[in-house]
Amino acid sequence: MNSVPFSGGTGTPRLAVPADACDCHMHIFDGRHPFAEGAPAVPRAGVEDYKLLQKRLGTSRAVVVAPSMYGLDNRCTIGATAALGPQARCVVTLGEDTPAAEVSRLHAHGARGFRFNLYRSKTNRIDTLRSIAERVAPFGWHAQIMLDADQLIDGEPHLRDLPIPVVLDHMARLPQSGGRSHPAYAVMQSLLDRGNTWLKLSLATAVRLVGSPAEAELHVLARSWVSLAPERLLWGSDWPHVMATLESRRMPDDAALLDFLQDWAPEPELRRRILVDNPAKLYGF
Repeated sequence: MNSVPFSGGTGTPRLAVPADACDCHMHIFDGRHPFAEGAPAVPRAGVEDYKLLQKRLGTSRAVVVAPSMYGLDNRCTIGATAALGPQARCVVTLGEDTPAAEVSRLHAHGARGFRFNLYRSKTNRIDTLRSIAERVAPFGWHAQIMLDADQLIDGEPHLRDLPIPVVLDHMARLPQSGGRSHPAYAVMQSLLDRGNTWLKLSLATAVRLVGSPAEAELHVLARSWVSLAPERLLWGSDWPHVMATLESRRMPDDAALLDFLQDWAPEPELRRRILVDNPAKLYGF
């Protein structure tokens, strides 16, 4: 039995993950680096804590995603990537004035994309997205966009013709109950059809639906994404589940979340694509 900080349950997954399986969405919080002004404080969740989760799940690769709490300060994210070693990459935050020399420095430290937060942060504005995308394009980076369903509809013209790949996290935050009838579903389908958009099968706030009557709808939505674009899907734990901490909710069982892939992608080759091949292509493993 394996107890992991910020993770419910202690059992291992039923799913035997393939070698080089990647958790494409997790965060590290280190008390040595101050949070941005006005950001909610969350407990320390360090690299050694996360390694316990890797051991429990059987994953070996990881993508450290810069959390909104640090604003444009990437020191914690870069330090965590270095501590996790060559099997780690990261997604950092950039400002509209971040010079190309800084992008080059971050690239050397494992960054392969920038996170553009329209959902919970005031750091980013949609009208600056293209200029930042053009700055990172020579490095082969992608833009990881955090938004909700209504923002997806409004922002679609800005996303569809970017010169770099677009990654939407947390299943684009479509409403889990009846999500396929929401207008954003058609927008997401159109973006996936264009071939430049990727989607993370990570849950974030949707994890609260696990164990509720709406859980079945969550699985229907996830299976639909697998049927639409299995070659551009990624899986992420969202450890250490910041929203559960901030909302004083019970921590989700990460092994159970990983096991959802058995239902969403029943064929082993599909799961290998989502856990190994797609991350290797996008993050350069």
